[in-house]
Amino acid sequence: MSIHIEQRVAQKGNEWWTWSVWLEGAAKDLDAIKQVTYTLHPTFPTPVVTVTNRQTGFRLNSSGWGEFMIYLKIETQDGRAKIRQHYLRFSESTSKKSQRKSKRSVADETKEPMRPTVFLSGGARDIDAVRAVRSALLEHQVNVVDAMDLPLGQQWQDAIGRKIAQAAAAVFVISGRTNLWLNEEIKAAVNAGVPHIVPVLLGENVDLPQALQDFQAVRVENPLAVEELTNKILGQTLKKPT
Repeated sequence: MSIHIEQRVAQKGNEWWTWSVWLEGAAKDLDAIKQVTYTLHPTFPTPVVTVTNRQTGFRLNSSGWGEFMIYLKIETQDGRAKIRQHYLRFSESTSKKSQRKSKRSVADETKEPMRPTVFLSGGARDIDAVRAVRSALLEHQVNVVDAMDLPLGQQWQDAIGRKIAQAAAAVFVISGRTNLWLNEEIKAAVNAGVPHIVPVLLGENVDLPQALQDFQAVRVENPLAVEELTNKILGQTLKKPT
């Protein structure tokens, strides 16, 4: 199958872009495709989108301000599937501008009072639990960062990688199978040697992902019982009295 991924972008504001991603190739190869499932960054309201329209080349239309990696699951009519990826890039000038902003951000951060930093992440289905944990950690004077804290225009993976590498701990909230983006963040934390990595498993039947088998997990039945959960996280990571 000779298929390649195309994109089109248009700037609609100072830091806002509309974009499209689709497949191109021989007609017989496109006819053999049943559907394409796009996995976007988890900060999108709907991060997983399936497109079945062959006439548009399975085009996905969206908008945003940050560059990031898009994962595509291409399923064929005979039941097979291939995983591809495409880095959504707006322009070279945007990339250079992002790097300049990043340097200024790092310099500015050094002027702030030093507080322990926790990188917090979870799947779209766990957004309520992630928000509750974030609020509880902030009440304990912990600096919490996640993908929503990225400065405008920065490249997703590079910026998240820096945030994770600078954290004293990384907490991953998991209630089921981890998505592609959460897997990338877990991998970044392990590769960066983050001092404390804490998987938070929501429910009795949730399995620990293979990449986190060497780390001690915190298991909770009620994801909104945040005070007890926060105390466990603080005690296991930052050794902070609660």
